[in-house]
Amino acid sequence: MAQSHQNRIHATVSAFQSASEGMIAALEGLNDAAATHAPAGGGWHAAQIGYHVAVTNDFLAGILTGATAGARQAPHGFEENPNVFSGLPSKIETFPSLVPPPGVTRAQALERLRESTALAVRAIEGLTAERAAGEVVDFSFGVISLYQLAEFLGGHVVRHQAQLQRVTASV
Repeated sequence: MAQSHQNRIHATVSAFQSASEGMIAALEGLNDAAATHAPAGGGWHAAQIGYHVAVTNDFLAGILTGATAGARQAPHGFEENPNVFSGLPSKIETFPSLVPPPGVTRAQALERLRESTALAVRAIEGLTAERAAGEVVDFSFGVISLYQLAEFLGGHVVRHQAQLQRVTASV
């Protein structure tokens, strides 16, 4: 039996908030030098990772509310693929607008994370059942409903928590 709209939204918000709190706690646990230490193999430092998550939260929340273009009516007969996220590649090239600036600080990342978490929670909670199931977004890995886009938010944070742990392991 399908999960009710209210239950699905509640579970999605809970998972997202838990992941976001973990990301915030991880950044809070670093000092400023560790948060901006460039990883030996290249890539984003911890503050940049947090900032990227925040601007991505903002972007996806905009799609969920309709303030940002990106969603379209689901095609006739659309059914969610419950395994759509299982095929995600280990690295996804992000949109240029979601790449964090090199000089971002831990404090800036934390502020943006807190603000974007609240914004995303409001966006998820504001989804109607009709929009959540009746609109879709095209991603490189598949077409997903707005329900799934909301669920992707939490998974995105978790992916970047693991990245943050990798880049700070030797700091």
